[in-house]
Amino acid sequence: MAKKSSAKTQVIAAENMPAKVSENRCKFTLYNLAGQEKDFYLVDRHSLQFPPEDQLKKGVAHNIIIVDRSGSMYYDIKALKEMLVKLLTLDEYQNFELLVSLISYSSSGDVICHFERVPVVEVMKPQSRYLAEVKKIESTGSTCISQGLKMAVSLVKEGEVTGITLHTDGYANDPSFNVEVKTLEELCRQLQGKDVFLNTISYGYADFQLLSKLANLVSGVCLKAGNVKEVYDALYSTSSLLGGSVKPAIEEPLIKEYDYQVFVSKSAKKILGSSSTLKICGLKPEDEGVFYKYRKVSKDEYEKLDVPVVQTSEILFAFAKANLADGNLNTAKYALASTFDATLTEKHSKALTNAQIADWTQDLEAVIFNPDLLKSHEVLSGVKVNDKVTILELVKVLEENAEGIILNLKHLQQNYRRRGVKRIEGVRDKEGNLTTPWLKMEYIDGGEYVRMGSFSINQNTATINMLVTRKVRLVKVEDETPITEVAGVLVNDLSSFNNYTVVSDGELNVKTLKVKFSQKKAFEALKKLGVLDGEEFDFRREYEVMLENLPLVSFTGRYSVPVGVFEELAKIKVLASVFAAHLKEQSEDFTGEQIEELKQHYLSKSLYINFPTTTEYKDLKAAINEGSIDSRVSYKIDVGSKEILNLGKLYSANKFLDRLYEVSDQDTGEKIDKPGFDLAMDKRLNFEHKKLSSRTKITKVDDLMKAIFDDFLGLENSGVVAEILGKVGADNTVRVLEAKRKGDAVSRDEFVAALTEGNKKLEGYAEQVYGEQVSPLVFYVGSTGLIPDELEAKGLTADEISGKYPDLNLSKDEREGMFFEVGDCVLSVYAKNEYYSTR
Repeated sequence: MAKKSSAKTQVIAAENMPAKVSENRCKFTLYNLAGQEKDFYLVDRHSLQFPPEDQLKKGVAHNIIIVDRSGSMYYDIKALKEMLVKLLTLDEYQNFELLVSLISYSSSGDVICHFERVPVVEVMKPQSRYLAEVKKIESTGSTCISQGLKMAVSLVKEGEVTGITLHTDGYANDPSFNVEVKTLEELCRQLQGKDVFLNTISYGYADFQLLSKLANLVSGVCLKAGNVKEVYDALYSTSSLLGGSVKPAIEEPLIKEYDYQVFVSKSAKKILGSSSTLKICGLKPEDEGVFYKYRKVSKDEYEKLDVPVVQTSEILFAFAKANLADGNLNTAKYALASTFDATLTEKHSKALTNAQIADWTQDLEAVIFNPDLLKSHEVLSGVKVNDKVTILELVKVLEENAEGIILNLKHLQQNYRRRGVKRIEGVRDKEGNLTTPWLKMEYIDGGEYVRMGSFSINQNTATINMLVTRKVRLVKVEDETPITEVAGVLVNDLSSFNNYTVVSDGELNVKTLKVKFSQKKAFEALKKLGVLDGEEFDFRREYEVMLENLPLVSFTGRYSVPVGVFEELAKIKVLASVFAAHLKEQSEDFTGEQIEELKQHYLSKSLYINFPTTTEYKDLKAAINEGSIDSRVSYKIDVGSKEILNLGKLYSANKFLDRLYEVSDQDTGEKIDKPGFDLAMDKRLNFEHKKLSSRTKITKVDDLMKAIFDDFLGLENSGVVAEILGKVGADNTVRVLEAKRKGDAVSRDEFVAALTEGNKKLEGYAEQVYGEQVSPLVFYVGSTGLIPDELEAKGLTADEISGKYPDLNLSKDEREGMFFEVGDCVLSVYAKNEYYSTR
């Protein structure tokens, strides 16, 4: 039977919809997405009360507009400038006693204040220099938001109400994402408690999560710019609010009895949450509002409380919205599920990306400000659990049945969204001129249908790639002559390999796959999962495999990292690196002369086609400025130990050889200045430990690698190499290495064959360990941005983890990450900038 989304109970009819909560005290249960009880809450409700003495209008109001002029705003900047000019020249602005400041920013250090604290009547004058300043703004550079907000903070004065509107379409990533986030949050804290509110406007692929959090910190709202009118309305709303009568900022403390509070004002369109004092600005005298105070209680205490139970209510929708803006994604999802609103839960339960969270935010605001919308929703008396097959499970079944499935490649290419930088074949010289290969690839198949590809999960991101193999041949560009033989090898039946990223950093890139089935068992396997648009097998027809509404990961799954898994992977990587260094220019099948001729025809010794590639653009900065290249944040998740943070800390085999060992020619005694394991294929080498200088610091990485090197080089006889190879089943490699250690005759071909076999077994075993034991956890963390509840791992900063485990060596990117102890391992999560082509 196919899995289907299930609910614990039936739909509540519209006429039986829960009434608006009017009680001052109530309670609710917080469920997780699997429908399991997680926490219990008591809620107290208090209406907004302005202090009696606070009835005076503010004499001065200040509107600060901060504009993103980075290269990625290339397509939006013209419309934004026209909108600002239109807004600032409206007739009704004459009634506003308003000061206006305009700031623009792009790369770090190039913030500009175009004009400061200018009365709006001066800005509006025909041919004013202030309007000219607006019109001359041009897009260029990267995105350093903090400098714009920092300048705005410096313009805020006591005794006047200030509204700040921040525009951006990118990620705050210059000089780095984490530095920007910390700086922006600190600037927002400086504004809290003052007569200031911050509205943020998100364009395109902007970091909506961050913008929403900043707005929440400074009593504002975050708007996703769907169209020009919405942006205009938001700007006008801020200006008209400031031009009228505005109450001073108010503070609502949160006493120790409570864990969280949310303020909701439907008239002011504000929903603000905090686990401490709430500071609210931007309210008119006629605005109404309510504070919800949330206290977590035990199940026993909850059951004894004689107060109404509310689930589908403003109390929970507001709790979800505030936690979402506050960055508490897991709590927000649990709160949404606990409303029993199946329509919204099914739509947003897997929201991870900024675009998805922006849509989710808009839907939450809509139902809070207009509760009648619930009448059109499917509302249950329990959590609707999405127990459909996960994407991870689906790709496994697709791969297992690949022999019986063919894929519509044209449909995939037409509906595929690229997440990286587009590359073209060729190389560029210093001037940027492109030289293309003298050969090209010609597909032998028709190009419409191909065999279903194989799938792999990235080892440190929430990414799933599908590798599609196609038959090709090489053809001369000059005269279209096919190449049939190279170095005595027939090359008229080669294969090309193209990777399509099905999931990228937790975001689905492909909504559907169109396929045909040649085997009924393959059809039945997919039908059983409930992902096909047909019930009967027909080898003639095309079916759609529907991916869009499937969960990426299971919320009922259990995730862990087995004890000792990192050390095992580290040892395998070190030994594989040693083998690969020996085999760099070696082949079981070809001579050095043959390998060189294959290279001239862009072929590897494994007969893979390796055309050189480069980017479409000549200059990255110019591409960013014109908007053809933008950047996004990708979260990297690495598994390490309490001594070595990740596998990236290991040295390459040749670099480590040069670091700790002296290498000389046995026959001549000559010392080799730049030793490499490839030399061992042609010379008899002697290895000794180096006499290290006092400046050389021996680390835990050195200790781990030295034990393996000493055993492999014959300086020790610990048996560690045989132990590693025995675990992966490379018995023949163990036999050959042991014979070589004893001085027995081992031919060059036999040695190359043994190392080749050993390397394949090592890499295959490592892939299996990752696929079964590590990648599922990495994918979960990268997909959700959360550590599984069952791990109960507390996040540590770089300083905290380094203080506990001083042997860890953190890079610049890693120092801005978060770290979690999971058993004997350390899980590190950090952000990195990734460039992608916008068209």
